[in-house]
Amino acid sequence: MMKKLLSIILFLVCINVNAQQVQHPYAAGINRILRQLPAGNQQQLDSCMMQINALGTAGLTEMALMLYAPGKGDNTRLQFALSGYAAYVSAAAREDARKTAMQAWTKALKLTTQPENKIFLIDQLQLFGDKSVVPVLKQYLLQPLFCDPAVRVLKHIGGSEALIAMEAALEKAQGPCEISLIKTLGDLKYLAAEGAIIKRAQSEDPVLRRTVLFALANIRGGDTGPILEAAAEKVGYGYDVTGATAAYLLYVANLGHQWPTTPAMTAATNLLRRCKGDSLEHVRIAALKIVADVLDDDATNTLMIASDSKDREYSAAALALAVRIMNAANAESWIQKAERVDGSKKAAIITMLADSKQRAAISLFTKVLKDNDSLVRMAAINAAGQLQSIEMLSPLLVAMKTADTTTAKAIGDALLTIRSSEVPGHIAVSMQHAPPYVQVILLQLLAQKQAVGQERFIRLLLNNPDPIVAQAAKSTLAAIGL
Repeated sequence: MMKKLLSIILFLVCINVNAQQVQHPYAAGINRILRQLPAGNQQQLDSCMMQINALGTAGLTEMALMLYAPGKGDNTRLQFALSGYAAYVSAAAREDARKTAMQAWTKALKLTTQPENKIFLIDQLQLFGDKSVVPVLKQYLLQPLFCDPAVRVLKHIGGSEALIAMEAALEKAQGPCEISLIKTLGDLKYLAAEGAIIKRAQSEDPVLRRTVLFALANIRGGDTGPILEAAAEKVGYGYDVTGATAAYLLYVANLGHQWPTTPAMTAATNLLRRCKGDSLEHVRIAALKIVADVLDDDATNTLMIASDSKDREYSAAALALAVRIMNAANAESWIQKAERVDGSKKAAIITMLADSKQRAAISLFTKVLKDNDSLVRMAAINAAGQLQSIEMLSPLLVAMKTADTTTAKAIGDALLTIRSSEVPGHIAVSMQHAPPYVQVILLQLLAQKQAVGQERFIRLLLNNPDPIVAQAAKSTLAAIGL
C-alpha cells in the first residue's frame, strides 16, 4: 500500500515539474534580460530590446504574465522592460515586431487576472496598438476598472473601428465609463454620437451633464446650438457646476472655425448684447475674442468701439486683441484714434501700438512727449524703449531736461535700450547743459554703455560745482577704465 502511495506521489511531482517547464520555458532568458536593465547606454538598451524581440509572441506573453500581484513582488525592472519594448516597437520601421507585440499583449490581457497588471498592459497599447486591438478592448469599455485606460487607447488609435466601438458601448455605459466615453467622443468630434449624447443633456448628475455639454460643444452638430444656448441662458450666462456658459462659449468659438461664419458672429453678437454688468464681464470678453477671431483684419472698428468702454477690463481686452490683428492699415486707424482721445485711453493705445511694434506710430510717440498728462508721456517713453527708437533719441534727451526725477529715470531706461553708435555722443553733448540729477543719470548711462570715446565730455564735469555730479563723472571714468 505504502509503495503504491509513493508511486502516486512521485507521478504527481513529475507532472507538476513538467507543467512548470511547459508553462515557463522562457523564464531563464527573460531573467537574463532583466538583469541587464536599466541599461547603461543606448547601445545596451537596444541590445536588450532586440533580445526581448527574439522571444517572439509566446515569450513576450510569458514575460507579461510574470508581473507580480500588488504587494507580492517588485515589478520595477519588468515594467521598465515592457514599457521600453512598447516604445521600441512603435518605430515606423518595426511593423513585424509591432504585430508580434500586439498578439502577445492580446493573449496576456486574456490570461492576466490582476486588475493593476491588466491596466498596465492596456496603457502600453497607446504606444503601439492599432485597429487590430479594437476587438480586444471592446470588452473593457463597460467595466469601471478598465474603461478609462481602454478609452484612452482607442482615442489614440482613432479611425472608424475605434469610434464605432465607443459609440456602441455608450448605449449601455453608466457611471465613470459613460463619462469617459462621452468626453472622448466629444474630443474626437464624432457627429454620429450626437444623438446618444443629447439624450443625457438633462441628467440630474452635474458631472455627467457638464461632460455632455462640453462634448456637444466640440461636436457642434446641427441640434447642439439651441441646447447649449438654453443651458447658458438658464443660468443667466453665469457660473454653475455644469459649466453651461463656458460650454456655450466653446461651441460658439468652434463655430467660428467653420464656414459659413455667420452663425458664430450672430451668437457672439447676441452675447455682447445680452451680457451686461460686472459679473458677466468675462463672458463679454470671450464673445469679443470670438468676433475678433472671425473678422480678423476687419475687426478693427469693433475693437475700437470696445476700447471706449467704461469697463476697464473689457477695454483692455479689446486693445490686447487689436495687437493680434495689427497691420500698417490698422495702425494708422489707431494712431488717428489716439490723437482724438485723452488721458488713460490715449496712454493705453500708445502702449498697444508699442506692443505690436508699429514703427509708424513713432511720430505720435514723439509728439506726445510734450503731453500734459504724465500717463501719456510715460507711455510714450516706454514705447520708445520697446521699439529701440533712434528717431526718438533727440526728443527724449530734450524732454529729459525738464522732466521730474521719476520721468528722467524712465527716459534713461529707454535710452539704454537704444542700440546705436550715435547714442553715447548725443548723451555726452546733452548732459553738459542738463540739471544735475539728469547729468548723474546720463553719466551712469555712459558708464553702462562703456562710452570710452566720450572721455573729453565726461572730464568736463569733474569740476562741476555739484559734488554729486563731480563724483558721478569720476565714477564713470573709472567704470570705463580711464
